[in-house]
Amino acid sequence: MICIGNFEDEIDLLKNIYEHGNYVYINPAENFTACTRSHFNRVVRKDKHGVYIVRARDSHEVLYIGKSGTLDDYGRFRKQDIPGRLTNIRGTENPNDQFRNLLQEKGPLIIEYIFLLVSKSPSFVEKALLQAYLNEFNRLPYKNKEL
Repeated sequence: MICIGNFEDEIDLLKNIYEHGNYVYINPAENFTACTRSHFNRVVRKDKHGVYIVRARDSHEVLYIGKSGTLDDYGRFRKQDIPGRLTNIRGTENPNDQFRNLLQEKGPLIIEYIFLLVSKSPSFVEKALLQAYLNEFNRLPYKNKEL
């Protein structure tokens, strides 16, 4: 059986092991995609796959837990990295509108991310974080719809 602890403890454990960072989206007049690309263009790293957490800056409320990158049958990353996932259209709403609306509703946003090694599955880590959150708060984060 897998033991999953407190959500913040799990995040801290990951941050103690893996490279991580964050940036703030604070200005609704700013294009979220441009803000994200500008931040990640300054991050010198070949692979930018892993998990990310969107929080309300002032309350620290977790609004969304997501992943980027899937592993192929040889354990190599394929598909989107974190900046690609954050700036990808979801459903019918483009990311600029989606994050602007979230910013206007919840205030300034912090986007935290943790880069994982190719041997670690972003899907597994995302699910473990969602489970930790569910265990602690008896619900998923505001924008996560399913586990």
